[in-house]
Amino acid sequence: MSIFDEIGDAIVFLRKRKGFTQEQLALECAISVSYLRRIEHGRANPTINELWRIAEVLEVELRNPFALPVAMGTLS
Repeated sequence: MSIFDEIGDAIVFLRKRKGFTQEQLALECAISVSYLRRIEHGRANPTINELWRIAEVLEVELRNPFALPVAMGTLS
């Protein structure tokens, strides 16, 4: 399973938990339904901004995986 499959599965789960259809989520995120379908099926490479917007609409936090090492001063 690729990272894109994992992201897609998470979006499907969160979308359904919120009670949104693909059409509703796509409209709220200002993306096409066909693009959202591709994201949900792991066949698209969404930008960070697109993922941020999706997370915002679904009311979940999009965490920065690079924040912790930088904050701890472990990166040179």
